[in-house]
Amino acid sequence: MRIDRLMLGLAVLLAPLSIQAAGCESGRVSLQMLGTRGPELWDARASTGYLLWLDGKARVVVDAGPGSVQNFEASGARYEDLSLFLFSHFHIDHSADFPAYVKGGFFTGRKDDLLIIGPDGNDYLPSADEFLTRLFAPRTGLYPYMSSFIDGSGAYRIRAKTVPSSYKLLDERRVYDHNGIRVTAVSVHHAVLPALAYRVEMAGCVISFTGDMSGRFHTMPDLAKGSDILVAHNAIPEDQTGAGQLLHMRPGYIGKLAAEAGVRKLILTHLMKRSAGRRDETLKLIRQHYQGPVVFADDLQRFQP
Repeated sequence: MRIDRLMLGLAVLLAPLSIQAAGCESGRVSLQMLGTRGPELWDARASTGYLLWLDGKARVVVDAGPGSVQNFEASGARYEDLSLFLFSHFHIDHSADFPAYVKGGFFTGRKDDLLIIGPDGNDYLPSADEFLTRLFAPRTGLYPYMSSFIDGSGAYRIRAKTVPSSYKLLDERRVYDHNGIRVTAVSVHHAVLPALAYRVEMAGCVISFTGDMSGRFHTMPDLAKGSDILVAHNAIPEDQTGAGQLLHMRPGYIGKLAAEAGVRKLILTHLMKRSAGRRDETLKLIRQHYQGPVVFADDLQRFQP
């Protein structure tokens, strides 16, 4: 009886600490949209890119599609504050601006190494390591004059971490845990292309990114479980056929995903012509499953968890 009372007393004392430790310190974290469209040239918006801020500093870039680097500058972010780039995959509309970030960063005071994380490759796309070397390798790279950023002879070094991705590797993997930022990745189905989704945790807040995926692996609900924000790509309408429905999620699936994961806010992005004009229909389909806040994001919008 005495031991039971002691344990109960300890539980009461520790409960507030546990709640506080698990809580999201939303004032310290924000998500900014650097690009909210796909690869089309049609409405003056940038291709895919997202920026995570922690304690007033830009810390993580997720994807670097065309135009996103200009929005990075417009956001007031500093390249020298970044800890890492996360790439969902290496399609052009998710990665083409990366060398522009690096070149622009040459004129800053950055001295700390920079890490990029992305999936492995196949016949259609490079791995994270290959992406970096094909850009900047001496003699053989696309921009060999920038090789000092990967050979260690410059002011800082860019390193790559390749994460295996396939239908045979569906377990979640911790890929980064440093400076108050924790990143977990999982393979997602993007037709035959290696692709990753990410869960980023900082200051007790969780922001998850689907990247481009169809949902056929069904790995995202567990990864995004309890997220304060889920960033989901809405590139196709419900009646999409052909290759599009092998590459992207239908709105109905997005709603099911958000509901199953129990996310607190759903941000829709990566809109294309075929989906942007059907927002009312998309929202109606999502509402059949998910009743939380839903936002169709625009470039440079900023959200707190």
